[in-house]
Amino acid sequence: MPQAPVAIFVGGTSGIGRGMAEAFAHHMNGNARIIIIGRNQAAATEIIRSFPKPTKRTEPNTDSSPSDNPEAIHEFISADFSSISDVHETAKVLLDRLQRVDYLVLTQGVLLFAGRKETKEGLDEKMALSYYSRWTITRDLLPLLRKSENHGGARVYSVLSAGRGDLGSMDVDDLDLKKHYTIEKCRLAVSTYNDLSMQKFAKEDPQISFSHAYPGLVRSAMITSSRWWLTTAYYLFYPFFVYFSQTPEAAGKIHISACMASPPGFNSYGEMGESLKYTPADEEMVEYVWKHTLEVTESLKTE
Repeated sequence: MPQAPVAIFVGGTSGIGRGMAEAFAHHMNGNARIIIIGRNQAAATEIIRSFPKPTKRTEPNTDSSPSDNPEAIHEFISADFSSISDVHETAKVLLDRLQRVDYLVLTQGVLLFAGRKETKEGLDEKMALSYYSRWTITRDLLPLLRKSENHGGARVYSVLSAGRGDLGSMDVDDLDLKKHYTIEKCRLAVSTYNDLSMQKFAKEDPQISFSHAYPGLVRSAMITSSRWWLTTAYYLFYPFFVYFSQTPEAAGKIHISACMASPPGFNSYGEMGESLKYTPADEEMVEYVWKHTLEVTESLKTE
């Protein structure tokens, strides 16, 4: 009997991350090891209970759903990915617990409509969640991704803003935006850095699929839990908003399909799962961002 695939969903307790986790669980009829990483234990418990139960029975435990296949376990790991040291610690747990990873889906993020908000580690919160944590968990889990038993290799799928960056806006002397920060600079930076990092990861491990996707407008709880004026505008214009946005469930199905079908190398996808044209960035710019990210994230690794 083929082994159950191993899939990790970071940020899988809400929005498109939840939609992708649910779509994957139903596609596999529950016969997969699914790990949701996030901060909302109650939401994760609710999501896991909704997953189809695997077809073979094994002993249930308090941290996962009952499973009939020793490998088809559905579980939640609590972690704060705005803290890069927490990302490293979570990776250590996974490296000890797993033999391989077949799918790594990254959707963590936060809506910020104010200036720079620093974490306890001195990083901007939006950049920590949308870029540094994604890079860190991907790099830390490469040993497990390389052992994937997927046909076509492991898949890493980062949902953010593929193709929405701007190389020309990069300041190699201020890559973490500590000197000059604006909301627009931050938006462009995390978009650009995700594209460049996926390009580099794919070059280093060409047997693995590394994808960056743009989901378009998704009717996520992130909007309704944001600033009061954004929530008010959302409900005020909701009848119009529905015409050019998707539910998390619909977006989840689109992007889990794109993820599972993505070929080895670097891929860029749009809101309907279509392939986007991507012109590889200059290697010098890629190396600037890579070196900076390595220095930042390694400095936050605990012993």
